[in-house]
Amino acid sequence: MMSPTLQRILDYLCPCPAFIADRRCNIIGWNKAASAVTSSIGPIGSEERNIVWLSFMRQEMRELVVNWEDFAKDFLTIFRNYYGQYSGDPWYADFTELCGRVSPQFSQLWQHGDLPTTAPVTVRELNHPEAGNMRFEITSFQVYAHADLRCCVYTPLPESETESKMRWLMKDIS
Repeated sequence: MMSPTLQRILDYLCPCPAFIADRRCNIIGWNKAASAVTSSIGPIGSEERNIVWLSFMRQEMRELVVNWEDFAKDFLTIFRNYYGQYSGDPWYADFTELCGRVSPQFSQLWQHGDLPTTAPVTVRELNHPEAGNMRFEITSFQVYAHADLRCCVYTPLPESETESKMRWLMKDIS
């Protein structure tokens, strides 16, 4: 459950796309900048608003993220850590089985363990269909007093035109 305080924090982070996900990688809150970058978050049902699901099952995510395979592996690494930490929760086995049935790429990466052993990449490049190339530095942290929540913030790199592109993308979002 997303608290109003956490939502206000996300809103204050604009023009940085930001979201909060739970221990199952379900996106429970996001800001307007995140909506501007990816139209996938808002209009879909909450059962599909999962970072792993979006990464593997939504074509627009594959087209948005430059070096998509590295991006997907990074999120799978995070997801695998949660899976191990909460091994008693049957949801993880059910979810990974479903993803494996729907996505051969997910199945291959998950079964072969072809995942990074180091921390995920902190600079990510997106190729937005309207704004073009944008570069962000990613910061992810645990939400204080909510051990099962993580906040992920995509901060525009200063030497790029990303911040101005984000402001342009957000101009029509109410």
